[in-house]
Amino acid sequence: MAAGKARNLGIDILCCLGVMMLLCLQYIDAIGYFEEPVASWSYAAPIAWRMFCLSGAAVLSAGTGYILSSKKYTAGYFKIFIRLLYVYVVCSLVAILMRLTLLQEEMTFPEILQAFLRFKTTDTSSFAGMYFGILLAAPFLNAAIQGLPNRNARLLFLCLTTAFGTLQPILYIEGIYLLPEWCLGLFPVAAYVAGAYLKRYLKKRHIPVFLLAMLVLIAAETAIVTWTSLPEQKLFCPWLDSLATFPAFGIALCLLGLFHSKKNGKSSVHRFFAGAAGGALAALLLGDPLIDIAMAAVTERFPDPDIRYWVGLAIVPVLFILCCVLGLMLQLPLLGIRSLLRSAEAETEEDEEEKPKKKRSKGEVSMPERVHTKPGPRLTASDDRHSIKVPVTEPETELTMTQPTAELPPGLKEVELPPEPSPAPEPEPEPAPEPELPPEPPKPAYKPKHGADAEIPDEEPAAPAEPRYQPTLEEILRMTPGEDD
Repeated sequence: MAAGKARNLGIDILCCLGVMMLLCLQYIDAIGYFEEPVASWSYAAPIAWRMFCLSGAAVLSAGTGYILSSKKYTAGYFKIFIRLLYVYVVCSLVAILMRLTLLQEEMTFPEILQAFLRFKTTDTSSFAGMYFGILLAAPFLNAAIQGLPNRNARLLFLCLTTAFGTLQPILYIEGIYLLPEWCLGLFPVAAYVAGAYLKRYLKKRHIPVFLLAMLVLIAAETAIVTWTSLPEQKLFCPWLDSLATFPAFGIALCLLGLFHSKKNGKSSVHRFFAGAAGGALAALLLGDPLIDIAMAAVTERFPDPDIRYWVGLAIVPVLFILCCVLGLMLQLPLLGIRSLLRSAEAETEEDEEEKPKKKRSKGEVSMPERVHTKPGPRLTASDDRHSIKVPVTEPETELTMTQPTAELPPGLKEVELPPEPSPAPEPEPEPAPEPELPPEPPKPAYKPKHGADAEIPDEEPAAPAEPRYQPTLEEILRMTPGEDD
């Protein structure tokens, strides 16, 4: 579980509920309530609760399909099996130790090895094997679902897997099953496909419709099982031979519709239920021996079988939380190793960043890291699909060539010369003095506006006129009229 990753609260709660339903089913079988004869219809309520818990495997498979429906085939996807295999091996060893020491069971080494390989370390570990199979097939099932052309084709694929995976125990006539036994293996696949289909096409939550359908399925199944068990005086029904029943499948889909939500979050409540859903594998492996260990104290404290039956509603959630905490504690060594590996990878990345980067050749052109092909006023995280990434080259740097020094003959050594003294800085020239201006004449304080003492505005002196022409005596006599004139 990633700490900062958004989680779907409803689906995480549904996965936790599915594991607790399986533990409740194991608790009901451990107290031996149904070993007593079914003599009246008063057994209808316990039978209804058992019918509800029978859908736990379908709930777990449908929730897994809801979560993993978008996963594709990548090498990184299968890295999750490193942690899952670690949890399976460690929790199985703890469960076997509890069986050998506290429950006083006898097991040889071949039996222990066979229990590991066949997922038989506990009675509930078979559900862990089913969970492993779903995870391995998830990328391929997603490719098959997404490769179908339209919604009708996906609905037909869901109907086919549902029919082959759930109708085999129902088609039972006089001790003969009409469908082969290999159809039972399609039950988890049908639930997975149903979870993926509902996530894609379920738009709104119709709570009254899903709740009513679930109640009708539980009531119908309870009535049929009780009616067939009364003549035999014991719990008898062909549907109980396998968990792959159509009513259990329908109840699981109704629960998925009730907890369906499109909203994800990162609050502390989301992280708590995400951790509980992540510890489901540890609960499946450790829940059965813990129930067997606690059964002696429960039987001594509550001798009445009717009361002991309903006490499991309080005991199972406590055991589930205890198993989740124990599973997380057992993962601490793995988390420490992973943190060390991540720190080593971070150091190698830092060393690679410190190395000299590749220089750009003359023909290359530097470009920005991201070139957006979709214009718009603002780019958000959803615009990544409209962008391409190109490599970024470094700017050109000055290239210097060095020539290796020649080898010196023996007896001589290279001596560094003292550095040349730097020239003294030249003195800055002094600024030239500004020329002194003549002082302005003082102005009188009194300025009459009119009268004899009125101030006459200064006028510019007129330019000197040119001297008048003076004629000579001869010109004058010539101009003087004579006596004849």
